[in-house]
Amino acid sequence: MIGQDILMVLTILMFLSATGYFVYRMLPIFRVMQKARSTNRLDNWPRRLSFMLGQVFGHKRLLRLRLSGILHFFIFSGFVVLMIDVITAIVQVFDPHITLDAPLAFVVDLWAVLVLIGILLAVYQRAVIKPERYHGSDERDGYIILAMIATIMIGIFLHESFYPFAAPYLFHVHPSLNPWGFVGYLLGHLWLSTHLASNPVVAESGYILGYLLDIGMVFAFLAYLPTSKHLHIFLAVPSIFLHKTRPHGELVPPLPEDEGMAIRTFTDVNWKDVLDLFTCTECGRCQAVCPAYAAGQPLSPKMVILELRDALRKELNGEDSVPLAGGVVKAEELWACTTCGACQEACPVFIEHVPKIAGLRAALLEDGEVDKNSQKVLVGWDRQGNSFGQPPRKRPAWTKALEAPIKDARKEAVDWLWFVGDFASYDPRLQELSRLVAQILQQAGIDFGILYEGEANAGNEALRLGEFGLFETLAQKNLKWLESAQYNQIFTTDPHSFNALRNEYRKFGFEKPVKHYTQAFLDLIEQGRLSPAPLRIRVTYHDPCYLGRWNRVLDAPRQLLERMGVELIEMPRHGANSFCCGAGGGRIWMEEVGIKERPADNRIREALSLNDVNYFVVACPKDMSMFSAAVQSTGSENRIKVVDVAELLAQAVGLSVPQSAVAIK
Repeated sequence: MIGQDILMVLTILMFLSATGYFVYRMLPIFRVMQKARSTNRLDNWPRRLSFMLGQVFGHKRLLRLRLSGILHFFIFSGFVVLMIDVITAIVQVFDPHITLDAPLAFVVDLWAVLVLIGILLAVYQRAVIKPERYHGSDERDGYIILAMIATIMIGIFLHESFYPFAAPYLFHVHPSLNPWGFVGYLLGHLWLSTHLASNPVVAESGYILGYLLDIGMVFAFLAYLPTSKHLHIFLAVPSIFLHKTRPHGELVPPLPEDEGMAIRTFTDVNWKDVLDLFTCTECGRCQAVCPAYAAGQPLSPKMVILELRDALRKELNGEDSVPLAGGVVKAEELWACTTCGACQEACPVFIEHVPKIAGLRAALLEDGEVDKNSQKVLVGWDRQGNSFGQPPRKRPAWTKALEAPIKDARKEAVDWLWFVGDFASYDPRLQELSRLVAQILQQAGIDFGILYEGEANAGNEALRLGEFGLFETLAQKNLKWLESAQYNQIFTTDPHSFNALRNEYRKFGFEKPVKHYTQAFLDLIEQGRLSPAPLRIRVTYHDPCYLGRWNRVLDAPRQLLERMGVELIEMPRHGANSFCCGAGGGRIWMEEVGIKERPADNRIREALSLNDVNYFVVACPKDMSMFSAAVQSTGSENRIKVVDVAELLAQAVGLSVPQSAVAIK
């Protein structure tokens, strides 16, 4: 039979061949990362480390899906704990006197059992439940990995249970069965009762088979990983550590003058983007929350990552490269994105999908491949500074119907500067809401003003359409007045403008604190400048993507509703996990082709599932437009009404609401 010397040599050969092959397959990936653009992901180590530990060992995001989180925790924790067995089993070949202490033997066996339970749950989920989010994932690879892990667990029990009987012949030591290793102990007694343990050939063969199934499979697993989605076993922890710490709502950091945001080749992405491609677990959580995917559009955030990953692998294998934008990732996929960020919020390994999609869009734009309606909007932003294609002089026209004029903040100092935004300035229905906001501020005695025709679109959507140059132009137009005007604080009724002012304008040195109007109104109530009477109605509230998810302004709108005596009933998807209205990323202007159900319709149906809720509260002009249309398209006019938070507050403080607005009864 095989002696100790041969087993030692075999172990060394398995280790060298597996690690050598692993490094050989990984080096090309790291070379691509070296050629990619730089990005600073090594700042603030204490914060990064704390965050990583919470996500990795606390499974914070993974446990949002309970079954998946639990089974993953079993398997993950098993890998961590069972490293004890791997190290002990290998060392034991070189020094047979090394054995697991009693408590450690118990822990190893317990976790091996938990891992097997986790594998059974994983198989049940894949074979029986069959979550739709797995569509497009490599199911074969998933089963191969589960089989390899199960084999390792079986190997642990085999070599553990046969070791006391094989050790006298292989290692010339005489250990006894360890009752703390309860699975090995029970199996050992089974071998005794069947007389297998008394046969030297069987005992040695059982131990060697168990050792190869355990340690041999560990090394085989290591060699297999570079071609498997389970490469995340190595890459997930560093990927989480290297997560974005710049402002969450910032799409791209400041770009060098010689660099654009267009992604044409893999040298146009940063090295963290390359890491993302190989970190993806194919779990499909991003796909499950994507509003475009739910609407039947061709976009799946998961598939965008996998398509890019597979293209890079082909390129590394010497195959001819295909254009990334419009080739590897189809144009219709890219233009379907609402840039809502739900994919990034759901991803357990913190892959950044939206910047990649926006960068690929930028390449399409440079080639003239853009939806014709979006092209008109881009021209409108460039020439008139607004998405309606209206002259700038018409921007403040809505103010003429007010009894008290609004100050021009370009000409006189004000306490509050209101950045109104396109929809709130030009859309007739939303102009009435803008007047209500003005009346609320006037009733509170606030000294406020606007930039009149000096204001231009904030550029948030231009950037996410891929037009960095146009975004920069719009930002500079606004900054000209924002930096020359005299004011103490700035607020906006538009979450998209809020995000641009708060996050994107930092690139150009703009540091003024920016508030959303729900925050500003809440401040006025807390200061005693507004005293709303209780409305005593039941409502549900929709978190705008660019307010809640991208900027984490979640509490202020809810506290404001509470101060107005409103009973809030949350929809299943709320807060940072809110479902997009479908307007973002320029989608509000694009043609709708092949849509099964609009995201806004989907959201209204979700609200209709709540008991005795007749008001759907929004805090975004685009939401008002999208959801009002959705109520009509779903035939729900008599069941639910879309109201802006400003309408509720106006009535709570005794202001009259226009007839075209929704009166609260």
